Amino acid sequence: MPNFAQLSIEFIILALRIAVIFLLYLFLYQVLRAITRELRTAGSEQSVASQYGHLVVVNAGQTGLTPGKRFPLNQVNTIGRAMTNDVALNDTFLSSEHALLQWDGKTWLLEDLESTNGTRLNGREVDQPAPLTYGDTIQLGHIDLKLSR
Repeated sequence: MPNFAQLSIEFIILALRIAVIFLLYLFLYQVLRAITRELRTAGSEQSVASQYGHLVVVNAGQTGLTPGKRFPLNQVNTIGRAMTNDVALNDTFLSSEHALLQWDGKTWLLEDLESTNGTRLNGREVDQPAPLTYGDTIQLGHIDLKLSR
């Protein structure tokens, strides 16, 4: 004669195992769904409109950025390796706060913030605030950025 107490405990354990497996598969499904949604939206990312323009990646170096990526600009922009910058770039040749790009109401000015490896504008070293126009190229470390509308 079967022992019903033992049978009901085995049934409960089996039901719990099935529930844990179900929850595990549900979790994996949600993770995969979130990843595919993120990949889909990242590929069709629209650039944020900016009244001041954008910095466009021309040469990404080893940052993992895609050439053509656009960084919207504010009136005053810090550029560097730290995530607190307006334009944060992961390049070991950049200082935490490498350069300053600001609009004075008439023109853009680029200033090197005493970085270790320097800042170049169209191939020339920036040693004092330098005016620049749309289409000019800023070189920081191994990265080239173009000022664009």
